[in-house]
Amino acid sequence: MYNQCEQILKDFRMGKDITDAAAQLEPELKRYYKKRRTSILERANFYQAYDFLIHPQDALYDISPTVKDYWDTVYPLIESQDGKYTALLRFVDAREKYLGASHTDSIQILFTAGWTPADVMAAYLQNRHGFNTLTLSPDAAAEAANADMDTALRLLARKKTDLFNNGYTMFQHFEWIDFMYFFLEYKDFTFLNTTHKSKRLCQHCQKVLARLLQGPSKPTVSPAWADVPDFAVFEGATLTQRHTLASAAGQRLRKGNDNNGYYVLSYHLVDEEQGYGAALRFDGLLKAPEYYDTECLSWGVYCYRFPYFVPFDHVPESWRCTPGELPEDFVRKAYRAFSKLCGFDKK
Repeated sequence: MYNQCEQILKDFRMGKDITDAAAQLEPELKRYYKKRRTSILERANFYQAYDFLIHPQDALYDISPTVKDYWDTVYPLIESQDGKYTALLRFVDAREKYLGASHTDSIQILFTAGWTPADVMAAYLQNRHGFNTLTLSPDAAAEAANADMDTALRLLARKKTDLFNNGYTMFQHFEWIDFMYFFLEYKDFTFLNTTHKSKRLCQHCQKVLARLLQGPSKPTVSPAWADVPDFAVFEGATLTQRHTLASAAGQRLRKGNDNNGYYVLSYHLVDEEQGYGAALRFDGLLKAPEYYDTECLSWGVYCYRFPYFVPFDHVPESWRCTPGELPEDFVRKAYRAFSKLCGFDKK
């Protein structure tokens, strides 16, 4: 069924008629989702909370009545917070991977199905310190924060919350402070100027304040240029674990989210002063090359602009731009750097 789903989704994206293929798959999808419901009811905490795989079936939401019915009605069945957040991540990642759908569009579907803006914010924070290859767009977290600013401010103040099974950690709190001020660009600095009981919190607030006082990046106007390198060569390229990690370290590239204790999902070349960057995104490589030498596929390169740099694996759609919109010397440097990561310079 996995391969059938992938083929239907591929044909759907290409504009082909998938009516017959989808109809033939529907009985199997009914059996599959019936088993998933049973698994949730029998092992509610375990099944949903630790299923970190992206299932192509879930991307059939707009195609299959069975898939739509499952996601429209499953929310009340998932008892654990971790299960709700992981299901949310799987859904948006499946639609992104197989349909190119933005996380913000997919989140709207989940809002209708019962998920809340608070769920999205908590999923974002939990995922930033997770140990899997799922991601959530900062744009989706920003949309949730704007929709439920009360919860966003409670997280900023670290008030008591039942959103996290294992508690709201100090590291998640610092992550949310950075998100509110550097990505969402929250303008009220009262919290940062407050004298808190925690010395570490006070120190972090002072660092955030200092960076805000410096102001956002100050880009210069780049002249138009032609002969842009073909970054399409990086889509579907094979990355080898030991070579990629060693090459990135040698070039001093930045990880997208170093808080992930197990995986590297992206490497970035960044100019913080000018406010632009480029990221090579891939399925995920374990951080321990001494034990394994695995391979994974690249998703491609994303160029972007930002006011304040925050390292994300999922480059926000609101930041993205074309390579031709960035300075030529930077773009060519990024092309060379990512060519080395993929081992193209060996060929």
